[in-house]
Amino acid sequence: MMVWIILTDAAFANAFFPQDILAKAVGMFGGVVGQTASGLPQIELDWLPILIRLFATASISGSLIAAVNQFCGCEPASMKSASFAVRTIDRMATTAIPWSFAAGWLVVWFVADLSSSLPALAFLITTTPLWMAMVLAASANNLAGAFGETESEPVTTLQQRSAWPEWTVVVLAMLAWEATSFWMNERLYAGLLVPHGDSAMYEEHLWNVWHGKGFRSYLDQGLFLGEHIQVIHLLLLPLHMLWPSYLMMELIASSSLAICCIPIFSIARRHSGSPRAAMWLALAWLLFFPMHYLDIAIDLKTLRPSCYGLPFLFWGIDFAERRRLFKSSLCLLIALSTQEDFALIVGPIGLALFLTSRGEAAGPAKKQFAVWSLSVLGFSVAYVLAVVLVVIPYFRGGAVVHYSRYFGDLGNSPGDLIRTALRDPLKILSAFASLRTLYYVLVLTIPLGMMSLLRPKILLAGTVTFAMLGLIQLGNESGTVSPDSAGQSLAQLPPVPFHHFHAPLLPVLVWAAAAGLKPVAPTNPRSAKRASLQTAIGEQWQRCFGTSTSRARFAFFCALGTAATGSLMPISAAFWSVDSPFGFAMYSPGDRATEFPKVLAELPTSARVASTDYVHTRLTHFERSYDYSEYVRAVNNYQPGVPADTDYIVIDTSHHYSRIRTIDEVPELKSAPLEWEVLPDSTNGLFIVLRRREAKPPER
Repeated sequence: MMVWIILTDAAFANAFFPQDILAKAVGMFGGVVGQTASGLPQIELDWLPILIRLFATASISGSLIAAVNQFCGCEPASMKSASFAVRTIDRMATTAIPWSFAAGWLVVWFVADLSSSLPALAFLITTTPLWMAMVLAASANNLAGAFGETESEPVTTLQQRSAWPEWTVVVLAMLAWEATSFWMNERLYAGLLVPHGDSAMYEEHLWNVWHGKGFRSYLDQGLFLGEHIQVIHLLLLPLHMLWPSYLMMELIASSSLAICCIPIFSIARRHSGSPRAAMWLALAWLLFFPMHYLDIAIDLKTLRPSCYGLPFLFWGIDFAERRRLFKSSLCLLIALSTQEDFALIVGPIGLALFLTSRGEAAGPAKKQFAVWSLSVLGFSVAYVLAVVLVVIPYFRGGAVVHYSRYFGDLGNSPGDLIRTALRDPLKILSAFASLRTLYYVLVLTIPLGMMSLLRPKILLAGTVTFAMLGLIQLGNESGTVSPDSAGQSLAQLPPVPFHHFHAPLLPVLVWAAAAGLKPVAPTNPRSAKRASLQTAIGEQWQRCFGTSTSRARFAFFCALGTAATGSLMPISAAFWSVDSPFGFAMYSPGDRATEFPKVLAELPTSARVASTDYVHTRLTHFERSYDYSEYVRAVNNYQPGVPADTDYIVIDTSHHYSRIRTIDEVPELKSAPLEWEVLPDSTNGLFIVLRRREAKPPER
């Protein structure tokens, strides 16, 4: 019934798949997708073919597993004397029992539909892919555990044996993920699809620093330190001098995210005692779609320096748990250089380490660690207050931090936010206690099998950051989508996790998930009457959750299932769609990219060039690279138009944010036609190039 509702209700279906992928999914269950007279999709699908196909899936998988286990001699002791038919039925139950959790979803759907509450329906539509992924992950995990994996090795044996097979798998997966991620970013760059404002601006910082222009781009209001205390990308200066390219920074960003698998493996193995469990959790990280959006975001603002800081947060946690405090301190300091909001995580990490160490035996080492962890907390608090209240305002000429406006009517400055919290705490509470906040909890925890929720002491480290995320109010902050348009536009979704604000929270979530891998045995029955039922449930629990390996594997399957509908990488259905604006066709450069070299040939590198957003990415190595948009900037005294020293204007007429399509629409040709000349067009109208009449032409 859950599958039938999802595939026949357009709102639910669109939350899962683009139209062409949806048609294939419906066809697999014996249905067809047509169109109404108004052009809307019309899905014809009966419930009986769904029932037959699901029953067949359970039957085939059950008999296959029973046959393999019998052939290999790896049947559990409790099933060795059973007939093949009994073993097949048992394996069918192994496959199908998790499907019963769909009944809970049906109850919620019925109540939401009966109440006709649009926010409740929209919330259910948005989160249904997460719930479906978790149900299927439990089923897949049961199947994997049914291959004679009901019992685990003793922890001492697991800790002593070599982990090289698991390490090999993780390293190969890291390399494959990094190569795929960089390929996608390189194709976007080659296709002229990387926006400057939040991407190549950072490469311009490096270029300007080693060319004596200061730590800035010409988008900034001054030195970049007036925007963020974000200097971690300066560590790439030596590499940039060898390979002065935006792609170098993308390569390091992809590598930084992939290499997080190394400290994750170390942390997970320490907590679980199992290299196999550590392997599954490390692989889950690579499929964790909230991480994917740090590298390839909703609007393809692909470069975020937060990528560079994440491995240092992971290593800081790993070294701290291993009591290598100097290395941990160094990693956490580097992480703080990523951005000032990383202090909201680093400090609470110190508190979480202090709380989790309280059960250790007393002694000088414990006392030293307690002092160190509380010092991390104190230093981080002092750091973030100094940066937000003193350092950034100093570089902004006394103005408050620019991201204060992200909190809407809660306040436009840190002081306003504090006053609102003190004078009207209910206003803060009502903004936080919302369906959007609950959505954040689900979208950040379900892809890891909700294992993070098992370790609340560690999750405390993310409290401040999560509260900040819950209070952000941007243009797309509603956290809901209308039932008739759900899934059609990612821009309608809330900013987490489709942008980058959640980046520093991810190491804490994975750390908590790693700590939650300790196996939990099912409870003993309270009466003989319930013993038989609980024994059966206990066997199913043991297969899916009873060992460290099974729990980590469940997290892996949850990450895989949620990535299929939530990611933009090749693991997702959207990537393979022709209808999706984020499909594979986007990674094939089009006419704009083919024609743009002709424009570059018209521009001397000594020129000061103003350009529209997507062109801007290719012009960061010119004398100056100005933004040509309706956004007023300090370089032009916050006035519309281009700075007076601009030599050339390059206008991209065909990307999806273009406001100027023809020469007749160019403002400069209307307001000052004698100052500008239009260069001959050799790009079939894809670009318009203007040159100030007194500017020097390029050398031939």
